[in-house]
Amino acid sequence: MYIYLIEIRSRMPSYIPNSNIKDSIRWLPSSNGIYSASSALASLRAPYPLVPWFKLVWFPQNIPRMSFILWMDVRGRLFTWDRIHNRAIWTQLLNYCGSPWNGLCWNDFIAWASTHWRGNTHIIVAKKLCLRAAVYHIWRERNCRIFEGTQRTCSIVACSIIYHIRCRLSSINLKDHPLIALNWNVNAN
Repeated sequence: MYIYLIEIRSRMPSYIPNSNIKDSIRWLPSSNGIYSASSALASLRAPYPLVPWFKLVWFPQNIPRMSFILWMDVRGRLFTWDRIHNRAIWTQLLNYCGSPWNGLCWNDFIAWASTHWRGNTHIIVAKKLCLRAAVYHIWRERNCRIFEGTQRTCSIVACSIIYHIRCRLSSINLKDHPLIALNWNVNAN
């Protein structure tokens, strides 16, 4: 044990103990000197820059489970884009959001939305909610068709999407948003 203390002392040649000052323990990776699990994790992991679409997926008014599914889809982990691309629901939602469909591929659309849908105005929040609700419900519909053998019409899927968006807009005090009062008539296959 004494050998270890000598080695430690040899690595700290400029340190001179002061018996007049009380010893204290500080966790250096934390700004306030107090240990926390998050500061320990932060000290172990390398910092990564934020991806450009971070605020498109994660924002204060999001619906966590829908944001998670959108995050998976943006990262290419879900097989929904082919269904989104061919659905009349998607075109109608984008038209409502003031983003007419121009046939962009998924990555190009996410890049476009990331630069154009910035901020927290009620219009931007509604656009972001439309995006995640569409991806989420189309993903769920895909799973129901594959694993349960059930199939809903586009009108029913669209009603589910609009219901969730309306509920979320109401819960975040955007009851005056036009989407709440809009009468959706989805005439798709």
